[in-house]
Amino acid sequence: MAEETAQKNLGPKKRLTKGQAIGVMATGGVLLVIPWFIASESDSALQMVKISIGLVGFVALCLGSYYRP
Repeated sequence: MAEETAQKNLGPKKRLTKGQAIGVMATGGVLLVIPWFIASESDSALQMVKISIGLVGFVALCLGSYYRP
């Protein structure tokens, strides 16, 4: 019997192309930096929008790096 080597795949089954991954990470980086340039008062609706934009940017940055080739 021929020995079969089982290759463990630790990453995701689906991958993005290199260009797509760079695009997603660049978009995430921009979304992460945008709130730094918007002035707002504490406990306002705009502050919550800024936090949400930053959070979406961070998640996009992480997803782009996770699904990279």
